[in-house]
Amino acid sequence: MNILIMAGTHDAVEIIKKLKESTDHRIIATTTTDYGGRLAKAAGADKIMTEALNKASLAKVLEIENVDIIIDATHPFAVKATENAIKASEENLTYYIRFERPTPKLDGDILRVESFKEAGRAAAKILEERDGNILHLAGVSTLKDVIDQVGTENIVVRVLPHPRSIEACYRMGIPAEQIIAMQGTFSRALNREIMKEYNAIAVITKESGETGGLIEKVKAAEDLGVPVILVDRPFIEKLEGKLVFDDIDELLAFIGRMVKL
Repeated sequence: MNILIMAGTHDAVEIIKKLKESTDHRIIATTTTDYGGRLAKAAGADKIMTEALNKASLAKVLEIENVDIIIDATHPFAVKATENAIKASEENLTYYIRFERPTPKLDGDILRVESFKEAGRAAAKILEERDGNILHLAGVSTLKDVIDQVGTENIVVRVLPHPRSIEACYRMGIPAEQIIAMQGTFSRALNREIMKEYNAIAVITKESGETGGLIEKVKAAEDLGVPVILVDRPFIEKLEGKLVFDDIDELLAFIGRMVKL
């Protein structure tokens, strides 16, 4: 059986590892970065594709590779990737399965919002009341909506240590001393020290689940009494009626039953 896994997450790496440990299926992994590709290869994927695939190019891959099942293990905020996967699978009559990392239970001073623009507005209100910095822990792709609301003077951003990410920060007016370029995820202790070092009076992050390091961020902020502005996961309408798992072992058991049919 040929299985295509839309990877680039720790969840996908775990799925690839467990599939290769228990089956002889051929696994094709797609990622958008070389780093994600290296992780997928190390996990045991038979073929790696490191490029962003739109709906048409993904449909072509499904056809050429004669894919039986597509497992979408992309990030919860990768809406376009999921929508493209669903459309391509429907066009090619390929079985589509979504792995959605579980939503963790969170405590602390958390303000839930629906967008990064709304997060920026909430951060701007905090800056009006207190001196300090907003610590943005949600990646460079979400940064502009926040900067539009708070400006660049009192925001510190943590991004991947990749030239594209750092250059994007520069283009948006973020100076080098306000850029933390690090590859995560990070411990509670390290998050706490970063918040202290940069005088964070609020943290902006997204509901990326436990494997995305969310719990460690929230607990670190709670230790310091720093409020967290949390952007909730987007609702993906096209997932309605699709098979969605939030447990890797249950997903693998389902695939095992499919093979026996």
